[in-house]
Amino acid sequence: MIKHFFLNILRNIRHNLVFTAINLTNLIIGFAVFILFSVMISYEINYDKFNTNYDRIYRVQTKQEDSYPTNFCTYSPAAYRFQLMEDVPEVDKVLLMREVSGGAKGSGQFFTLPNGSQLYELNGYWSENSIFDIFSIKLKEGDKASALASPYTIALSETVANKIFPEENAVGKQVIIGKRFPLTVSAVYADFPKDSHLQPTYMVSMATYPILSGETGFGENWTSIQFDNYVLLKKGADPKLVDAKIKDAFKNVKNFEKSSPYLHPLSKLHVSPNSQPDMMIGLGILSLAAILVLILASVNYVNLSLANSTQRSTEIGIKKVIGSSKKLIATQFLAETVLHSLFATVVALFVAQTSFPLLNHLLNKNIDYSLWDNPQLLLFIFVVSIVVGVLSGLYPSLIISAYNPVKVLKGKLFSNGGSSISIKKILVAAQFSISLFMLIVSFILLNHVDFILNKDLGFDSRNILYTEINPRDNMSFETVKTSMLQHPEIADISFSSTIPFIGNIGGYVSWEGAAADEKEMVSRNYVNYDFIPTYNMKMAYGRNFSKEFPADNQACIINETALKVFGWSDPIGKQVTLEGRSFPVIGVVKDFHPYSVHNPIPTYVMFLNSNIISGSTLLSVRFNGDEQKARAIVTSELETIFPNDPFEFKDFSVAFYLDEAIPFWQSMKRMFLFFAVVTLLISTIGLFGLILFTIKRRTKEIGVRKVLGSSVSSVYWQLSTEVIGMLGFAVLVGCPAAVYIYKTMPGAYKEPLGISEFVVAIGLVAIIAFITISYHVLKVAVSNPVEALRYE
Repeated sequence: MIKHFFLNILRNIRHNLVFTAINLTNLIIGFAVFILFSVMISYEINYDKFNTNYDRIYRVQTKQEDSYPTNFCTYSPAAYRFQLMEDVPEVDKVLLMREVSGGAKGSGQFFTLPNGSQLYELNGYWSENSIFDIFSIKLKEGDKASALASPYTIALSETVANKIFPEENAVGKQVIIGKRFPLTVSAVYADFPKDSHLQPTYMVSMATYPILSGETGFGENWTSIQFDNYVLLKKGADPKLVDAKIKDAFKNVKNFEKSSPYLHPLSKLHVSPNSQPDMMIGLGILSLAAILVLILASVNYVNLSLANSTQRSTEIGIKKVIGSSKKLIATQFLAETVLHSLFATVVALFVAQTSFPLLNHLLNKNIDYSLWDNPQLLLFIFVVSIVVGVLSGLYPSLIISAYNPVKVLKGKLFSNGGSSISIKKILVAAQFSISLFMLIVSFILLNHVDFILNKDLGFDSRNILYTEINPRDNMSFETVKTSMLQHPEIADISFSSTIPFIGNIGGYVSWEGAAADEKEMVSRNYVNYDFIPTYNMKMAYGRNFSKEFPADNQACIINETALKVFGWSDPIGKQVTLEGRSFPVIGVVKDFHPYSVHNPIPTYVMFLNSNIISGSTLLSVRFNGDEQKARAIVTSELETIFPNDPFEFKDFSVAFYLDEAIPFWQSMKRMFLFFAVVTLLISTIGLFGLILFTIKRRTKEIGVRKVLGSSVSSVYWQLSTEVIGMLGFAVLVGCPAAVYIYKTMPGAYKEPLGISEFVVAIGLVAIIAFITISYHVLKVAVSNPVEALRYE
C-alpha cells in the first residue's frame, strides 16, 4: 500500500511537471520566508540565553511615577547594592556596574598604546568581581576569583587585548586610560556573544571608581540614578515576592517618594529594556507577517491543487469505478500534500541558510546563525511543515475524493461545482486582502521612517560637531571660545551638561502656584550663554541668558511643555523650585526634542553654568563650510588648550542615530517592503491558479458566447468581473487592518495617515492582478469558438 502511494505520487509529478513546479516553488518561497523570520524572531527573543543562570538573573530598575509618562528607568542608584538588595534573603549574588564616563555621555575611553598612540574604545564599565559569578564569561587569562577585586585593575576583552598587546599575554601589564590613569591588566575574557545585551569591551574594578571619580559616598546615595544593579536570585526564589519587599525603598527619600525599584528579568533586557513595548510590538507585527506569508502559500496550494484536479479527474473516476473508497483517495491526496510540504521545507532550509546576508541587510545586523545547530528550531519548523501540509491538503483531498465518478467520466466535472468555486474565490480574495494589507503597512512604515528622520527637531542639527571633555584643570570657557572663533569656519561654540540625544539629568521641581505636595519630574540641563544660539533654538517668550544680567546665574529657562504643565499664562518672573532653591523664569524656549523622537517632549528646564569648564562637559561647535576642515581646526585648537586630556569630535548625526528607535524602524521598513514583494508574488501565483481553474470550467460557455456574437471585450469583461469582486473584498478587509496596525504602532509622534498610501497600494495590486489574468483570458477570448465547443 505504501509503495503504491509513492508510485502514484511520482507518476503524478511526472505527468504534471508544470503544476508541481509552480506549487513547490510557492511552498518553498513561503517556507523560506517563514524560516528566515523565525530565525530572526528566535534570535531576538533568546538574547542572553547563553548564560547558565539565565532564568535567575534580574536587573533592578527604577520606576518613576512622578514623571509623565511614567518613566521605567534602566539605571538605578548605587544604594540598591549596598542599602537594599543585600538584606533580601532571596538574593544570592549582587552586582554593581556603571558605564565608564557615567553612561549619560557615552562609555568611551582613550587607551594609550605602548607606541604612544591613542586607542578609543566604547562600551567600558566599572564593575564588581561578582560579574563572573552571575554571567557566564570565559576567561582567556587571569583568575575569576580576583580579576576585578582590587583597585587599579582592569579586565580587557580579547579583541581589545589583541589591539593593545598583539601576540603577547596582557595580564600583569599596565595600560593608561584617559592619558592619566595607569591600571594593571588582571584578566582577558572572550568577547561577549553578539546576542548579549551587555557588550563590555573592557571592565575597570568598581574598587577603583571612588578613587578616580572622587565619589566616595556613592554607595549611600539614593538620588544618583546612574548605575546598573544586577542580582542573581536563589533557586526557587519568587521575583514577585522580592518586588513586594523592595517597592517602598524610596518612601523616605525626599523628592523621590513616588519612585520604586523593581526586578526586570534578563529575558526582557533586550526586547524591552525600559519596560516599553516598542520592540515587542515590532516583533509581533513581523511574526504576523511571517505567518500570513505561510498562510498565503497554503492557500495557493489549495487553489492550484483544485485547478489541477481537472487533469486528474479521469484517474479519480476510474479509481472509484474499480472500487477505491473516498477515504483511500483522500488519504492518497493528503499524503501527497504532506510529502510536498516536507520536500519544500527541506529545500527552503537550504535557501534560508544561504539567504542570511539578505536578512542581515534587512535588519542592519550581523547575525551569524546556523540552522543546523538549533535542533529545537528545526523540530518546530518540521512540525509546522507537517501541520501546513495537512491543512493545505485536507480541503482539496476531501473535494477531489468526493467527485461523482459518472460525471467525471462524462466530462461534467464542473456542472454543479459552485460551492467549491465559491470557496476558491474566498481563498483568493483572502490572498489579495493580505497582499493589500502588507503593501499599505509597508507604505505607512516607509512614510513613518521618513517622518522621524526629517521631523522638525526644534533646533538646527546640521553642521554641528560635539565632543566630551573632562579636563584635569579648570579652564575659562572664554579662552576656548576665543581660540575657536578666530577661524571663520567656526560660527558658534557652547558647553553644557547634556546636548540633544546625549545625556539626561532628571530632578523633581515644584513651581509657583503648585499644591503643597505637587512635584514634577523634569529634564534639566546646565548650559552657558551660547547654548541656545549654537543650536539655533527659538524663544517663545522672554529672552536667553545674558552676561548683561548678572542675576541670570540664579534664573532658569523652561520649554513650552513645562509652561503647559505649570499652567502659567504669563511665565516671565514666575518661580521654579529645585532642591529647595527658587529660580525665576526669564524665558520660554520653543519645544525641541532632547531625546528620541518617539518619546513625548518632556518638561525641560535650563540653568546657567558658570563660565568655567570643570569636570565632564560637552562642547558643541557649529561650523561653516567643509566639515573635515572644521574638524581639523577645532581638534587642533582643543589639543593646544588641553594637551593632556583625550577627546574626539563627532558629527551630531552620530548622536541622533544613538536613538535606537531610528535603526529599529528603518529595519521594519525594509522588512515590510520585502514582505510586500513576497506576498504580491505569492498572490500572483494564486491568481494564476484561479484563472486556469476558471478558464477550464468556462471554456464551453466562452465558445457559446462567441458563436452568439459576443465580442472579445465582452468576454474579457465577463471573465474579469470575478477579479474585480475579489479586489473589492480585499479593500474592505485589508484597509481597516492596516489602519489598526498604524494605530497600534508605538511612538508619540507619527506621520498623519493619508489617502495616498491606500490609493497607490490598491492601484498596484489591481494592475498586477489584471496583468496576471490578461494573458490567459485574452488567449481564450480570441480563440476559435469551434475549438472551445469541441473541448467537451
